[in-house]
Amino acid sequence: MNVSRKALALVATIVVVAVGAWFVFMPGSGGGPGGGFGPGGVQPVYVTPAKYESFADRIEAIGTLTANESITVTSKAQGIIRSLNFEDGEMVREDELIAAIAAAEEDARLNAELANLEEQRKTLDRIVDLAKTNNVSQARVDEQMAMVKKAEANVAAARARVSDFRIWAPFTGILGTRRVSPGALVSPGTVITTLDDISVVKLDFSVPETFLASLRPGLDIEATSQAYPDETFQGQVTSVDSRIDPITRSVDIRAVIPNDEQKLRPGMLMIVELIKDRRTSLMIPEHALMPDGTRQFVYVIDANNVAERREVTIGTRRPGFVEISEGLAEGDLVVIEGTMQVRPGGTVQILTPEDSADGSSAMDARRTDPS
Repeated sequence: MNVSRKALALVATIVVVAVGAWFVFMPGSGGGPGGGFGPGGVQPVYVTPAKYESFADRIEAIGTLTANESITVTSKAQGIIRSLNFEDGEMVREDELIAAIAAAEEDARLNAELANLEEQRKTLDRIVDLAKTNNVSQARVDEQMAMVKKAEANVAAARARVSDFRIWAPFTGILGTRRVSPGALVSPGTVITTLDDISVVKLDFSVPETFLASLRPGLDIEATSQAYPDETFQGQVTSVDSRIDPITRSVDIRAVIPNDEQKLRPGMLMIVELIKDRRTSLMIPEHALMPDGTRQFVYVIDANNVAERREVTIGTRRPGFVEISEGLAEGDLVVIEGTMQVRPGGTVQILTPEDSADGSSAMDARRTDPS
């Protein structure tokens, strides 16, 4: 009787083990070779092709804007402001009159010198006519010619003195606010306003000396400002300083940014990215990588939907993507979702977003289903 009970217990144990093994290794259970979430052990995965994209290394820095040309408009002479020919913030063209200082005395001197010049020229004409008939010596002609030149010099000097009482725009730009009013007494150095050419703006920033070998005029930059958070401004490097700062060990760089809409103003703080080593590189999503120590792997799906675990060499990363230097070719299908269930040599089912009614993946649905 005891033998029969033992035999029955042994048979029951064998049956339980057999049934458990059948459940573990049956196709589609996910517990044995070829097992998975799909029918017949086929693993559902999402893939993306490796493709070439424009890529570059970027150096981030903080910079400050300055005007292309900028001056403080001051008086060169002492006198009373006669007129201010501008409004605050007005655009002015090159050689336009900005302000005039009363200069009655200087104007009178200029008129006197002009009259003297006219008289000396008439005298020269008479002497030259007399010299043709030998009534006047050549020495007298030369003397009068010298008098004319002296009178011309006096006129030029008088005009220069008069010009000191008039202020002209040296270049096209935007005038600042008025610092004086008509009728005010000004002296040399008195600030009248400011003038800035902001058709283009200069961006000055510094980068560590370790990047010096790759710095050169002509590199592209992209800059952003808190004033325009959704806009990126494009520019180019125009110069790299000839010296390294011995304290910060950085090199100063100047770039220019077109400013046709005049959104950017001198003094603004800019976040700038210096773009160097622009190239076309093979790119894949960063989450397709499977790190193993210091090595990186991806799953590549061939034409028969069979998975291959392949080692790759990565380059520079950018948000969401990584550059592949070796290991992939353009068009290779790389698994981007479902990598944890894929095995080398296993067959996969390539899914698309339409395979799920709500656009979520089969793997996401599986994770939320405890069965």
